Amino acid sequence: MQVNDATLRHRELTQELFNIGDEMATYIENIIESIRDWDLELVDDCVAEFEQIAADARNDARTVTAELLGLRQALVSGVASGHVSQPQPQQQQVSTPTALSAKALRSAYPIQQSPVVVRELTSSLDARAEETLINLEHTVEWVLAETERGARDLQALNLSRLYVRAHAVVSQTVEAWREAVALEHPGYARTMRGAHPPQFLSERARIDAVLARVAAKLNGAGASVG
Repeated sequence: MQVNDATLRHRELTQELFNIGDEMATYIENIIESIRDWDLELVDDCVAEFEQIAADARNDARTVTAELLGLRQALVSGVASGHVSQPQPQQQQVSTPTALSAKALRSAYPIQQSPVVVRELTSSLDARAEETLINLEHTVEWVLAETERGARDLQALNLSRLYVRAHAVVSQTVEAWREAVALEHPGYARTMRGAHPPQFLSERARIDAVLARVAAKLNGAGASVG
């Protein structure tokens, strides 16, 4: 492989690692928007999508990193020495997130079972939901920061393991929200649903509309030729 080709491939693979982290973060953000809208069905759909994205991220990060290690070694110390600089340490790291549990949410924001005071009920459920959102937003920040650190310095951390950890934190935290909020008081969740429509749904609808118009034009052109 020529030096220029190797350098270009190195740049492409490094960008691919950033893209993997960005995609993980995007799908966690979709879950965040769904929880903010109190839409349990949409949350479950987003979690199902995230499961596939997380599995792909684990596998892709492993494959890309393996190839990138070989290229980087050649470009840093081999015949193409000097074409890639040594990684610079990141200034600040984001603390590793910890998964929430339904027990922890109930303990932090308790609700007296009898009699139930409406004000206390709503306040506690809102607080449990907000705690969930804060945890997931921190996870997004952590994934993006650690992906950058791992992409710039392949020896700093194992990106595949990073995404395994991120998947576990997100899955357990969302399950805590389901148990301690959405399923514990479904009536309140139904009442709150629709308060904050997720922006990603609007974006998907826009993209689908564009694709539909393109498909219609292509079909029309094909019919004219025929």
